[in-house]
Amino acid sequence: MLELVDIPHQTYNTLRNSLGVEGKFRNIHTHFPVGIDLRNIDRLAVERNNNYNCFMDFYWIYEVSGVWIFILITGGFTLFGIVGLRLARKLFHQSLGYDGPRNDQVTSFMSVLVLFYGITIGLVAVGTWENLSQVEEKVAREAASLAALYRDISSFPEPDRAELKQLLKKYTRYTIDVAWPLQQKGIQPKDGVAILNEFQDVLYGTKPLDKKDEILLGETLRMYNDYVTLRRMRLMSVNGGLPGIIWMVIIVGALLTISFLWFFVMEQFWLQNLMTVLVSIFIGTMIFLIAIMDHPFRGKLSVDA
Repeated sequence: MLELVDIPHQTYNTLRNSLGVEGKFRNIHTHFPVGIDLRNIDRLAVERNNNYNCFMDFYWIYEVSGVWIFILITGGFTLFGIVGLRLARKLFHQSLGYDGPRNDQVTSFMSVLVLFYGITIGLVAVGTWENLSQVEEKVAREAASLAALYRDISSFPEPDRAELKQLLKKYTRYTIDVAWPLQQKGIQPKDGVAILNEFQDVLYGTKPLDKKDEILLGETLRMYNDYVTLRRMRLMSVNGGLPGIIWMVIIVGALLTISFLWFFVMEQFWLQNLMTVLVSIFIGTMIFLIAIMDHPFRGKLSVDA
């Protein structure tokens, strides 16, 4: 027998459309007509997220200190710029010699490239920051919803009240002590569904004794549905991040931008070296910022439980 959870029509349709799940549904309560198998959704969400970012996997950087990540990224681009510049100096700088008009032409081409790349990387940085902020807000709403749910079941009659409170405490400890460390490793926790299903069975089995209990049960069911929706949104964010194609555009654009510096021919080579280092560090810093914010549950900027 499938364990089903009640969710609103709008949320059900959103999950069905985004995950391609027809789902199982039944009438459980006149105000909460739609239910869905959470275990099936968990499995499909894991498969969907695992396939989503298979193109370019940078997950290993979140296991390293943020300082070392910064040094690795900025150092890599700086090394690329300096090595390429020295090769260019050896291959064609000396034969071309200094030529002001030619440098002006390079400046014109580079201005266009920097303009488009700067806009692109700026928009990506803003997008990743907004995504991080949105995930933090969802987690805060989930915690508030869980607290409100505990408050509602505290007014239930015994023995349902004691059992519901015990199950909710068990689920909360599981989320903090077990699920969150798994999320920080990019693993979507699954065992919490069993605890929620057990909680749901007791909740749906509660018999209201009077009109007041019926109103309280309806409000508790609504709060429970809200919590399940927020929980699902959190789990779908565990492996969310920029698609590999966007990372490819960011990195290729960075390499092209740095490469254009090689076509300048300056009489003072140390000045061109310095310019290449500064531009490479700046680009590396922007990519570092995007990388550490890309996965909200990983790294030093991860969302806390």
